[in-house]
Amino acid sequence: MHLKSCSIAAVLAAMVCLTAAQAAPPVVLVGKTVQGATVDLASYKGKVVLLFFWSTECAVCLDQLPEMRRNLNGWRGQDFLIVAVNQDRAMADLSAYERVLDRIAPPNPQMKIVWRRDSAYRDSFGDLPQKSPTTLIIDRKGALVKSVTGRAAPEVWDDVAELVLNCGTCK
Repeated sequence: MHLKSCSIAAVLAAMVCLTAAQAAPPVVLVGKTVQGATVDLASYKGKVVLLFFWSTECAVCLDQLPEMRRNLNGWRGQDFLIVAVNQDRAMADLSAYERVLDRIAPPNPQMKIVWRRDSAYRDSFGDLPQKSPTTLIIDRKGALVKSVTGRAAPEVWDDVAELVLNCGTCK
């Protein structure tokens, strides 16, 4: 009986070690804005990041981007930013829409827009829907904590608020 309990304990301990060793790989996203500034998700550790994958062919996406820029006004001075990753085939489509977006809602330094098809771009997200928005929330430690495909409901902002405002000493 004693040998069996030791064996079970050893197996459980090995499983715990194996699970820890197989922790999720770090989230990766590196790209450039239309203006040429580098965006590297690793440099935003300590901040909550909302990643928004979108296309100018997506009506929901076009509706949400101005709303996101306006929402950022309430997050000034907070450790939060949005990285909007455009998935259009041509950079010209992104550039044209960004000019329109700038007239609708002024640019905000807490929102970075990058083009996913740029040669400098790389990420760890694989295939995502092209014509439907995908919203990901990355916590202060750089871990993916939520993923939503389609229109991001107001609850997404509640999740962001909880991560940003209930931080304590999480930096």
